[in-house]
Amino acid sequence: MDAARRVVLLECGLGVLWLGYGFGTTGFAGLRSGWWLAVPAAAGTVALMYAEEHRVADWDPYYRGGLAIALVVGFTVAVGVVGALTALSVVDAIAVAMTGIGAGLLPYRVVYGVVRPVPESRLDAGERAV
Repeated sequence: MDAARRVVLLECGLGVLWLGYGFGTTGFAGLRSGWWLAVPAAAGTVALMYAEEHRVADWDPYYRGGLAIALVVGFTVAVGVVGALTALSVVDAIAVAMTGIGAGLLPYRVVYGVVRPVPESRLDAGERAV
């Protein structure tokens, strides 16, 4: 199996997993009440994947690692704030956000993997990225 096909299968599988987690945890009622978390999570996922795969900012690995750490910390703080200020529980906020991430990942990988080829920069990352 070539690298492009592995990327598509792996990331589509992750998208389905995250969507399943969100639906399984909160159901449609929870997603309706937290849609405003899922939409920015989906848009942010698409924006970050596009920026990384198309090398919008050609950063070295240390800057990319720092950005990843900052995003994880920011996500954690945002979920804590949402849990404190709204009626959503922390588990529901995480599930809705993960559903948004899956909802952004699947269409992006269909566009750049099925309709158009996977960007070469994604494939050049080697086995560690797949």
